[in-house]
Parts: sequence; structure tokens; C-alpha cells
Amino acid sequence: MSRRYHYAIVFDEETNRWSIDIDTEERVFNEGSIYNTETREWEYGYAGDGNFIGKEQGLTEAISQFLDKQNDLWLKTEERK
Repeated sequence: MSRRYHYAIVFDEETNRWSIDIDTEERVFNEGSIYNTETREWEYGYAGDGNFIGKEQGLTEAISQFLDKQNDLWLKTEERK
């Protein structure tokens, strides 16, 4: 089985930070943000009771860490201006 994970990323000028935009994900991917290529259906990443589908939790953590690094770089760039 193969899944394709989709994320919405936003940059907020007010906070000067990148983040995963859960609100947009829920609006855009209203049937779930994971596409299951075997069943050809969309799935939600959160299965309830602290459980996640497939690699959802690990990928979300990795993207969050990546965005944290980007936010640090952005802040340093802005400070030099």
C-alpha cells in the first residue's frame, strides 16, 4: 500500500514564521489529507485515541522541525537588514 501525504504550509507576516496550516488543510482536504493509492480514497491522518495513520506523525514532526529551522534562518536574515 502506498500513501501520499499532503500539507498546507503558511507564512504569517504578523509572526514572521512558517507553520503547518491545519485550518487550510481541513478546508482544502475536507476528506482527509492522505491519498491512499491502493484504495483510491482520501484518509485523515489522525485515527483517534492518540493514533495516526501510516507515517503521518513522523512526517508532521519532520516538517515541523524543518520549518523551525527555516524560521530561525528567516529571523537571522531579517536581523541583518
